[in-house]
Amino acid sequence: MSSILFSQKDLISLIDHHIALLERFGIKDEAPFSVIFFNLEDKEIAQSVDIFSRILRRTDALFQIENSFLVMLPGTDWNGATEVLSGIQEFLSQDPKDNIVSFPEDGDNANTLLAKLQNLIEDNTKLTLKLC
Repeated sequence: MSSILFSQKDLISLIDHHIALLERFGIKDEAPFSVIFFNLEDKEIAQSVDIFSRILRRTDALFQIENSFLVMLPGTDWNGATEVLSGIQEFLSQDPKDNIVSFPEDGDNANTLLAKLQNLIEDNTKLTLKLC
């Protein structure tokens, strides 16, 4: 299993497209997804991209922003996303940080979700990223 590495410029479009598909098939309220964030700090980027793309599912979308990553986890609610993120943070020997947003609880479109995630990232890591 390997996730797909997407360009950061495709982040909003992919999330909104996924929401549109859920709406089209009438499962908007039944099929959650989450977006998680983690930072590599001083880890080797090139090797890490390969590692994360291998351990994530083929349906997961991986986005690299400098030495940080966002992962869109389709079919994954907040609880499932917490397990994935805590596993990654444990692997990276990092303190757990709740950098997770979930659809539809945290927003009904990409801009709302990413604005909330951006605020969480700033509060939890003091990093300033422009996600939307």
